[in-house]
Amino acid sequence: MTGMAFEKIIRVRGARQNNLQGFDLDLPLGQLIVVTGPSGSGKSSFAFDTLYAEGQRRYVETFSPYTRQFLERMDKPKADLIEGIPPAIAIEQANSIRSTRSSVGTITEINDYLKLFFQRAAGASCPSCSRAIRTESAASLVGHILDEMPGVQVLITFGVSVPAKTKASDFFDFLRQQGYLRVWLNDQVIRIDDPPKRLRLPAVVPVIQDRIEVSKANRSRLSEAVESALRLGSGKISVLEVDGGAEHPFSSGWHCPHCDIDIRPPSPGLFTFNNPLGACPECRGFGRIVGIDWGRVLPDRSLSLAAGVVRPFQSGQSRDCQRDLLRAAAIREVDVHTAFEDLPKKDQKWVLQGDPGADEHSSDGLWYGVEGFFRWLAAKTYKMHIRVLLSRYRNYQPCPSCRGGRFQPETLNYRLAPLHKTLPEIAATPVRDLVAEMESTTLPEGDPGAVLLRDQILSRLRFLNLVGLGYLTLDRPTRSLSGGEIERVNLTTCLGASLVNTLFVMDEPSVGLHPRDTHQLVEVLHALRDKGNTIIVVEHEEAIIRAADHVVDIGPGRGTTGGKLIFNGPLKELLKAPKPGSPLEGMGSLTADYLTGAKSIPIPAKRRLPEEFIEMRGIRHHNLQNVDVDIPIGVFCVVTGVSGSGKSSLVYDVLYRNLAGVSPDEHESPGVCDSITGDEGISEIIMVDQSPLARSPRSTPAVYL
Repeated sequence: MTGMAFEKIIRVRGARQNNLQGFDLDLPLGQLIVVTGPSGSGKSSFAFDTLYAEGQRRYVETFSPYTRQFLERMDKPKADLIEGIPPAIAIEQANSIRSTRSSVGTITEINDYLKLFFQRAAGASCPSCSRAIRTESAASLVGHILDEMPGVQVLITFGVSVPAKTKASDFFDFLRQQGYLRVWLNDQVIRIDDPPKRLRLPAVVPVIQDRIEVSKANRSRLSEAVESALRLGSGKISVLEVDGGAEHPFSSGWHCPHCDIDIRPPSPGLFTFNNPLGACPECRGFGRIVGIDWGRVLPDRSLSLAAGVVRPFQSGQSRDCQRDLLRAAAIREVDVHTAFEDLPKKDQKWVLQGDPGADEHSSDGLWYGVEGFFRWLAAKTYKMHIRVLLSRYRNYQPCPSCRGGRFQPETLNYRLAPLHKTLPEIAATPVRDLVAEMESTTLPEGDPGAVLLRDQILSRLRFLNLVGLGYLTLDRPTRSLSGGEIERVNLTTCLGASLVNTLFVMDEPSVGLHPRDTHQLVEVLHALRDKGNTIIVVEHEEAIIRAADHVVDIGPGRGTTGGKLIFNGPLKELLKAPKPGSPLEGMGSLTADYLTGAKSIPIPAKRRLPEEFIEMRGIRHHNLQNVDVDIPIGVFCVVTGVSGSGKSSLVYDVLYRNLAGVSPDEHESPGVCDSITGDEGISEIIMVDQSPLARSPRSTPAVYL
């Protein structure tokens, strides 16, 4: 059989897993192998349930019995013999991640490198005055003083706190005992042995350490004065110009001397939202909180107050609130018969927020507002029916404190030069743009660790770009990725880990990828192969089949009519007609027929024309920027575009979720659009996607149907 010339091979004999018909084959190690054939022919049974299962089973058996109880149990595949198989990794399309904390940055480990890189390379600034903050030593401060004030007579001072209710004479006696004779008060030098009468001391008194002319000749004396002042002033000193009276504050720690503000020192925990040090205190690092969804509370703003624009006030015991609203509106002279959206902004704000100081018990005509109504409900959540009522009008929304960035304010004091971007801003930048920004980042001198961290970050960002995921951002929740996207993200993680001598089994990595980016995916697969790995890809995409070193074709049909080995060898041999007397003769390879052009999908001679449309106006969701779309009814309509262009956002989030009336769950609310019309004749809308129909092992196709 073709392929026996390789010295290192995976030898499979009698493969009978699922519908496989007990065939034998040898696979070369260190090559890109594509397993292809009709859907249901047994490709996944061979690649995943046989090869991967055996490789993973053998790897797990190397652990102790205690450790194996925590690992996934894999059954031994049905085969007579499997030899030469290396440790295996499966990269499937299933997105099983449900945690909202998981993001593209965490799953690719880029966030782990970023938190260390920010600690080393980010520059700190004051949150009040935006001046740069950095740790200083006495030597560096002396260098700044010599550069900024050459030839100037200065006073080196440090602050001493005055205890409450302390007399000036007692405080000055204390300073005199420490050997100090002068302080700086009221913009002048005051001798403590002859202080003016009725002198009031501030909370902190600047004590003069030395008076000196700034010059290189006096450098040693200046250094001694600065060191002493820093030690006695808890790392804070001031340099006063004798003639001009200008004050120059300095600090040796993470402190802004101009604003007297301390900032938290940089640490890895400060730059991760999965740590209490760095997580936003309000949303705890999730980036979202549960709040009132005004789209549900006021679903139709073309209604007036009298017509019931506030939906929760129209049923049950909440109807009393509708009467309170109309009574208060009459007192305030708000028009209750004008559409809510046409009311003045101040009246709309009054309806939502109410009168200052009003509550639900007000009896003097004050309106407590729709927000006050929900605050009252929130205080009654120990009652089941109140919790049910609140759930109808609540939804996940971006955290108002961090605006969805997940980090606490102290993290935002650190920025990367020269773009001066904070960590949340970097996480919100598309990968394709972030590569160039990270390449231009200013690195600290003499720090090889920072160079190594940046190289690791850039390596993973470039891999993400290569596999066609340059449109993703690092803060994109993993749970929102499609099966094809999660597979390519996992592929990037494996590339970044630089694994060698490993068997990678992949399930159609080209799914959801635009043909424009397929060649980049092929380059990534070849790069993984060139490191010494064996790549087995279950695939139908023609470009990837043609890029394979070795092809395994399983068929000829599906189910019981499949499971036979049609071909095993190089692609060029597959494209040749089988020789007379060959075991392949008469079996027929559908893959070869379509690759050679013997068979093709005919182009329709006549196409149906649409007569009606679903009209969507003002779509503003994710990357859709105020788009108007007409979807034809009664025809076969395809929505296409490059990966990440907004196809799923348009079809699933906007069209399906709005028409189906899907109540927002922990994922997201329906996509925002101004209007959807033309759907009056549609009785039902069904979403057919790649998600499993049921998770119960009792569920079968017959039961489901």
